[in-house]
Amino acid sequence: MSQYILEPLQSHHEVMIGWDPPLSNFFLQVHDRDVAEDEGDPVIVWLGADRPATELDVDRVLKEAAKWAVIPEDLREELLRDKRVEGRRIW
Repeated sequence: MSQYILEPLQSHHEVMIGWDPPLSNFFLQVHDRDVAEDEGDPVIVWLGADRPATELDVDRVLKEAAKWAVIPEDLREELLRDKRVEGRRIW
């Protein structure tokens, strides 16, 4: 699995993106650091947690990520490389 921590647009967010081989999917997670786990769900966005039938396109996940974080110029190519190298591991 690959995982990149992105620079959030708002300091109280944590933004992670990557490729998950067991799910054969790109993923995006946005957490609100101001929400304690005992106060509620700190996860604001969680794309890509579905089974492979709903695989996300890399451009779709990056478009959503851009709403929450700064996207490095080479991230698209890195994510596609991760998918190619790490492949798929269907359960």
